[in-house]
Amino acid sequence: MQVRKSNRFKREIKQAVKFIGKSNPKNAERFYYELMEHLDSLVDHPRKGRPTEDGDRELIHKGYTIPYLIDGDNIVILGIFNQNEWMSDVV
Repeated sequence: MQVRKSNRFKREIKQAVKFIGKSNPKNAERFYYELMEHLDSLVDHPRKGRPTEDGDRELIHKGYTIPYLIDGDNIVILGIFNQNEWMSDVV
């Protein structure tokens, strides 16, 4: 299996790290690297995230929700959000 990050996730993670970094740059860096390790662990445990109503799955990391789907041999990271509802129909 391979973890792939959508363009939307890449955009949203930059925004999240930038937001965290405004108050504490070291926390932003730590958040990013710990999240990437968490996502990489999906290769060995792809179903560790909780299932969602629409059949995808999601991980929770330090208050952020990361929706993903398992597509054959790929795990596709769809996005990341915190306290706002993520809209899966927006690409």
